[in-house]
Amino acid sequence: MADPAPVVTLPVAIVQLLGQLAWPAALLIVVYTFRHQLGNLLSRLASIKVGGSEWVFQEPVVKPPTVIPKAIAPTVGPDGFLTIESLRMLVAQSGLLESGEEVRKELLTFQTPKQRTWLLATSNFVFVLLDDEKTRARNSLIQTFFEKRKTFPLAFGSDKAAGIVKFGAEDTWWYYSFQLFPSTSRLQEAVERLVI
Repeated sequence: MADPAPVVTLPVAIVQLLGQLAWPAALLIVVYTFRHQLGNLLSRLASIKVGGSEWVFQEPVVKPPTVIPKAIAPTVGPDGFLTIESLRMLVAQSGLLESGEEVRKELLTFQTPKQRTWLLATSNFVFVLLDDEKTRARNSLIQTFFEKRKTFPLAFGSDKAAGIVKFGAEDTWWYYSFQLFPSTSRLQEAVERLVI
């Protein structure tokens, strides 16, 4: 005679199903609870390690300031990045400046073979521009801008291959290159000179 088939009742099946879903549900609850902290952590881990070298990339902001482009004809220099004149023109034609305002100074803060981050200062504002192939293609080089008087205090940190800096006006962290600013005091002084 054949063995009788095991009988599984509905309550037992429900308990078994709930037991199998407990760990995935707990993981989802933890991820949802700490979603902002995890998002901030992941945004700071934008680096790639290949063959002994590490490439760090600043991720563009999710929603850069709305800019209606005018007749912008940027010039890419021999190094593959926009020229200073093109960056100044981009800010000047952005529609974000007040009447009669113009770019007065600029500061290169982050530099890799694929990407550069610039601070451009007018009489009232500081603009953060991220220059790479992606932001040029999307016409989103201007990542953010804020009033000069809200630039400070600066907060500093470091990632594996670059430093990170946060301006007083907002919560976004930006990479800066150690080869350009070997110490936080050097970057602090450079930003102070930029905004005066």
